[in-house]
Amino acid sequence: MKSGKLNPYVDFEAEVKITRKNATTGKEEAATGLSGVQFRISATETGGAIGSLTANASERGTTGRYYAVFDTGALVTALITGSYLGKHVYLIPSKSGDFDRLVSKWQVVGSTPI
Repeated sequence: MKSGKLNPYVDFEAEVKITRKNATTGKEEAATGLSGVQFRISATETGGAIGSLTANASERGTTGRYYAVFDTGALVTALITGSYLGKHVYLIPSKSGDFDRLVSKWQVVGSTPI
């Protein structure tokens, strides 16, 4: 599982590479052109969003890399006010169901606003 640090005092740009198996060859390839991909930040690996921490993801070109930006205000409200400082949260990508193997773990760090 990928992990990192999340500073709620700056916008958080989440990015996930989504792949699928080619129907003909069985080889793994970029899952391009998906619509309805969403990201949420949760207290657990399968839980609902903390506060309003849900975002619609967009694909970078036709790369299979999907990204979404979580706003500083929403992050501070949900993570600092919600007492998640120093704790781990999870970024969960989904499309009508979670992409389980793509969940990543983030530690909320106590950096101060600039």
